[in-house]
Amino acid sequence: MRQRRVRAAGIAAAVVALVAGGVSVLPALAAAGPTLAQVATARGFSIGTAAGVKTLASSQWRYVADTQFNSVTMGNEGKWDATEPAQGQFDFAAADFIADYARTTGKRLRGHTLVWHSQLPAWVSTDRTAAEQRQVLLDHVTGVAGHFKNKVAQWDVVNEPFNEDGTFRSSVWYQRLGEDYIADALTAARAADPAAKLYINDYNVEGVNAKSTGLYNLVQRLQARGVPIDGVGLQAHLIVGQVPSTLRQNIERFTALGLKVEITELDVRIPLPADASELTQQAADYRAVVGACAAVAGCTGVTTWGVGEADSWVPAFFPGYGAALLFDEQWRARPAYSAVVEALGGTPSVPEPPATPSLVTVASWPFETGLAGWGSRGSEVTTASTAAAHGGTGSVLSSGRTATWQGPTRPVLDLLTPGKLYTVSAWARTASGSGTARLSMQRQNGTATRYENVSANTAISTTWTRLSGDYLFLPGATALSVYLETTDTTGDLYLDDVTIQTEGTPTSASASASPSVSASVSPSASRSPSASVSPSASRSPSRSPSGSPSVSPSSSASSGGTGCAVHYAKNDWGGGFAGDVTVTNTGSTAVTGWTLRWTFAGNQQVSQAWSTVLTQSGAAVTAVNAAWNGTIPAGASANFGFLASYTGGNTDPSAFTLNGTACTLR
Repeated sequence: MRQRRVRAAGIAAAVVALVAGGVSVLPALAAAGPTLAQVATARGFSIGTAAGVKTLASSQWRYVADTQFNSVTMGNEGKWDATEPAQGQFDFAAADFIADYARTTGKRLRGHTLVWHSQLPAWVSTDRTAAEQRQVLLDHVTGVAGHFKNKVAQWDVVNEPFNEDGTFRSSVWYQRLGEDYIADALTAARAADPAAKLYINDYNVEGVNAKSTGLYNLVQRLQARGVPIDGVGLQAHLIVGQVPSTLRQNIERFTALGLKVEITELDVRIPLPADASELTQQAADYRAVVGACAAVAGCTGVTTWGVGEADSWVPAFFPGYGAALLFDEQWRARPAYSAVVEALGGTPSVPEPPATPSLVTVASWPFETGLAGWGSRGSEVTTASTAAAHGGTGSVLSSGRTATWQGPTRPVLDLLTPGKLYTVSAWARTASGSGTARLSMQRQNGTATRYENVSANTAISTTWTRLSGDYLFLPGATALSVYLETTDTTGDLYLDDVTIQTEGTPTSASASASPSVSASVSPSASRSPSASVSPSASRSPSRSPSGSPSVSPSSSASSGGTGCAVHYAKNDWGGGFAGDVTVTNTGSTAVTGWTLRWTFAGNQQVSQAWSTVLTQSGAAVTAVNAAWNGTIPAGASANFGFLASYTGGNTDPSAFTLNGTACTLR
């Protein structure tokens, strides 16, 4: 105990010395001892978390992340679909937002990821020669790494290149370029940003096994060829009680090659509801992982994949699991927090949780006294109506629509503040029949226009449908409008009770709230941590608002000829599964704006989706293109995924339609 006090005093002195030396040290929470970030900084160690633009806009997330972590990793915003949604058209608005956060808070920035098999826009996989595909890779790596030159400390240049047996994953990169795509990516990254450290990152490579040995052998081959490679990232998405016994041995064999090692995406998931013994075991697991890294000179940092339950990917991707991070639903530190502080040589002092913010209404349009600034997007007619109303006696009617993108709209640039997260909600109803209503934002940045989905749902003529979702307003906009459209019908459309809300002054401490964790499926904790859901697939049902527009206001959905084919695959772990859908345009012209429909054969229930706007009514599923992948050239494909749960059987759907055209199955 005396030795621990001496060590804590030394850490406090080191923090004071760092401040005196002008190094940015994060402010302390209301706690008696140093924060986790201060403990790590004092010993020259990086302790980080993943960040997205929406999490950055949460005051509670920021309260914890600002003070407890000294490193931050880009989440979805650094991936290909966000940074180059159309060939040669780069969009860094969202990723820049994270980079600016790292800079202003004095955090190290990790870039994630330059080359991956997933979250690729459809254009990347279009048929082309090997030389052309290589140029696509080089142009992307050069463009992205060059944009962040001298801002990113480490890049996950290549992400998840291996199968579980140590062979190469059959991605579009490996199929067309072979193993050399990895060397090409690393070489291009070094040329674009010589100061950044270059990493290969993968999951299930934490212990000594076939997969980590495949990575080890690859690194040796790269080094023998003189290819720039500085380190390896071990993701460490673990199950409680299953830390590999060979973790430190594995770290040491990579550092013996002259490489740095980082734990890049650590979480330790627990079957829900988590009990005290499991949380104690989880703390021991975190202590073991962080301690193993800290004990090896070449292991320089640990990053957790999120701060707390609010930004964890685990509950959606592993139904029945959760409680995987250092902070809980109310941002209270779990026992694992203290274990990590101790593993880094500090004396833990549990921080106070942040206060709960109030919700402030920025704008409200009940349409009781007229249009209130709402108008039309095209040649349709927008009028005040008393024929139907969700609340009160008035609504807005959009009539004479000749295209799906037409509908009521209103400028809101003067109402929103850049960098803030808003909840936008509205009620929609069709005048007859049914269709998929979509609430969106149209953002103008100079000459570039972005169409950003907020919420989509099935609207019918007999009742009102609520549309509600979060929207982060990124800096740099010269115009911004909210609008309502449909994806698959041009009938008359009603809109009512539109509201925009955001965080206000905190009203109470979140510690007073009671935790509520529930799940309908509880897989056994003995399941192998190598479930084949890709751990870097993230982690959010809707794209961050960074994609470039794929449907202009002057175009309407077309079927692209008469041909389409669908490949439906799933990774099933019993009671839950990840679906992967690839739709190919086999017609002779491009599909511009697409809606894919199918019906489940059982009781499958979708909980989350990515690269699409997906809705479900009973067994019927409707998947609409995201803002960035709405155009499928002839012969090209679009890919999206989803998570779902089920009981009983999990039979594949037997039929799909694309914009009303029946597709063949592949």
